[in-house]
Amino acid sequence: MEKNASKIVNAAVLGKDFETVFVNGNAYMIHPPTIHKIAGAGYYLSDLKEAVTVMDMLRSLKDVEMASRALSWLIQGDENLHEELSCGTFDEVVEALATGLSMISAENFYKLLALAKNVAILTAKQKQ
Repeated sequence: MEKNASKIVNAAVLGKDFETVFVNGNAYMIHPPTIHKIAGAGYYLSDLKEAVTVMDMLRSLKDVEMASRALSWLIQGDENLHEELSCGTFDEVVEALATGLSMISAENFYKLLALAKNVAILTAKQKQ
């Protein structure tokens, strides 16, 4: 257990904790997301429907545009890759997005989802 924890910490310090994803024949590296990247991706994930698995939730987007924007945020912290990523299939983008989100603990992901939904509800409500 301690050996594994030590390896995780050392990999993080050395920048070796990343996942490689493939979209439209191109390889992209995703490092553990920062709060900035999570917030950017979360903006485009606020329309997720509730589901049993993360993949089912991501497939509920039904739009490669939104999924590719969220993935771009996880890869490089902005939307600049979204057009390039949109050339991939919906499944490629969703699988890459799931890989990036898997680098966030499930508990934090569900908190992010709930927070994004609450913000959407609050901004949509009219003042009484």
